[in-house]
Formats: sequence, structure tokens, C-alpha cells
Amino acid sequence: MIADNTYSVPELVALLRAGDPNAFQQLYEKFSSKILSTCKKMYLPQEDAEEVVQEVFLKVWEKREGLDSSLSFNAYLFTIMRCSIFKRSRKNAMDIAYKTYQLNNGTNASCCTEEALDFEELKVFSERIIDALPKGQQKIFRLKFTENLTADEIASRLHLSKRTVENQLYKANKKLKQEFISNDLIPYDLVVLFLIF
Repeated sequence: MIADNTYSVPELVALLRAGDPNAFQQLYEKFSSKILSTCKKMYLPQEDAEEVVQEVFLKVWEKREGLDSSLSFNAYLFTIMRCSIFKRSRKNAMDIAYKTYQLNNGTNASCCTEEALDFEELKVFSERIIDALPKGQQKIFRLKFTENLTADEIASRLHLSKRTVENQLYKANKKLKQEFISNDLIPYDLVVLFLIF
């Protein structure tokens, strides 16, 4: 346990890796305001920015045993922050795209219970298609689109070549697109929404 602020960031990271909660607290105090400020510069509302800070440090705590004190902790934090912001932006973009779709098709966004239910059904449909993919493709697809990992990161995590990951992503996307397009209940201009959710 540490009780002072004389440790460097790499030393604090090493202590955190060993499970020291005081090291975690000191790292939080050193970096949380910087992350919050960056989020606000990216036009996130205060509440969302604060949630991103919490998400970042929750991830740090969960992954503490894998931390490398020789690497830039600052860069690590901002990578997690970027992914968190991207996920929020993607969700917001999907919401906006859906509302735009409603407006362009003569529906009222404020009175859209039936349409919202239809949209939810389409999400369930897309989840079912993803679940039907071969296990390897499914895992790679989810890492790409739910954790926002790059092909290199997925390859490293799954001990595969980057080429294999890219091939599996291509096959998964092709299969999903075919399923969506062949289903007459789904408007073609909504396909993209489900391929990015």
C-alpha cells in the first residue's frame, strides 16, 4: 500500500498491476480531469463525459493485471477513451439515422411506438443472424463491432494472422448483407444501420 504522491506513473502502474487500490486512486487523480476535458472538447455533454471517465477507469481496474509499466499509460487511457467515445458516437449516429429514415418516410419521430417496435424486431433479427455465423466469424465480428478492435488487435488477441481476421470479417459481412437484403421485411436503407450497431 502507498500513502504518498512521490511515485512516478510507471511505478504507480506497476503497483496497480499488483492490485494496489491507492495506486489506482492516484492514477485516477492524475488523469481523470484530462480525460474529462478531452471528452468535453469532443462535444460530449458533461454527464456523458463523466460516464466515459468512469468507463475508462473501470476498464483499467478490470485489466490491471495485464498492464505494462514500460508502455505509455497516458496512451493506453486515451485508446480506451477513444473506443468509448466511438461507441457512443456510433449509437448516436444510428439513432439519428433511424430518425432521419422515419422523417424521410413520412413518420413522426415523436409518435413512433409501432416503428420503434419494428426497429427493435430488426435488431433482434440481426442478432439472430450474427448468432448463426460460424463461431470463429461470430467472435471476430463481435470483437470488431462491439469492442471496436482493429484487425491487428483481433489477430493478436485470438493468435491468428491479420489476413485470416480480414477474410473472416469479409465473409461475415457478406453473409449478413445477403441475409438482410434477402429478407423482404427490411428496407435496404436500414441495412447499414445493423451492420454497424
